[in-house]
Amino acid sequence: MENIYKQLKTFGHVRLNEPMAKHTTFKIGGSVDFFVVVEDVDKLAELLTFVNENGLNYFMLGGGSNILWQDDRYEGVVIRLKTEDLRLKTENLIEVDAGVPLSRVVSLAAQNNLTGFEWAIGIPGTIGGAVRGNAGAMGFDISADRCLSKVHVWQNGEVVEYDKKDCNFVYRGSMFKDNPSIVVLRAYFKLETGDKVQIMKAMQGYLAQRTGRYPNFPSAGSFFQNVPLSQWKKDLKDLPELFIERKKIPVGWLVEQLGLKGLTVGGAKVSDEHGNFIINFDNALQSDVLTLVELVKEKVYNKFGIELESEVEIIH
Repeated sequence: MENIYKQLKTFGHVRLNEPMAKHTTFKIGGSVDFFVVVEDVDKLAELLTFVNENGLNYFMLGGGSNILWQDDRYEGVVIRLKTEDLRLKTENLIEVDAGVPLSRVVSLAAQNNLTGFEWAIGIPGTIGGAVRGNAGAMGFDISADRCLSKVHVWQNGEVVEYDKKDCNFVYRGSMFKDNPSIVVLRAYFKLETGDKVQIMKAMQGYLAQRTGRYPNFPSAGSFFQNVPLSQWKKDLKDLPELFIERKKIPVGWLVEQLGLKGLTVGGAKVSDEHGNFIINFDNALQSDVLTLVELVKEKVYNKFGIELESEVEIIH
């Protein structure tokens, strides 16, 4: 272990026996053998080659906002890319490293009168995680028109470029989520010039929709994927018109129809503010959250015939 530690230090800052609860927004997680913070994309590529050649277990961590970590010790390396590198390449093309917070791209776009990223205001996490999980809100996502153009990834020891059309984006997923061995290094966003007043108005509107609905306790964000309209087995007249327009049924609405807000298991609880948020209100364990998740899934299925799917990545 001492030899591995010395070698890992050549790529970034290394911490031993680091509690993952410190690095996830859920504030849940046991310790990890090696936690490496890398501040350069080229170093990240070298580190990925090193851990693969040496057969080490590893996990790429973004902002820690869409993940539920295991309670037990993780035997391996957790890697976090923490960079500040983003720039306007042309008048409407933004180049950004995977470790940059999503919020910084939203700000840069608005400052330069670029439209297409307003929906992301207030969403935590990093660009790499957002691309990997095709993050979205308000009916938009990373793979929408006027957003992502291409990505650079680490794959089998090489840096490879993928156009958006080749990334196999689906709702809250992509080829990178299906293949953890392919790691996003950098992304390019091609936006359109817009009216600054309208851009700011849209951002304020989206932010207002979030204000007061999101809990103050630790969570991983929306826990379940919203449901395609095609899965609704009852009368469409029972649904608000906005759901039909967006062709998605918010899980928070389903949970609220069943009166499940406030449902508690151990230190985990369905938020009182938002039905699709599970919060850590009292030193919850992963096992508490998973038991609560199964209860919610069972009740939603028994009432609506809908099988909920997790949006949060669960690490066992």
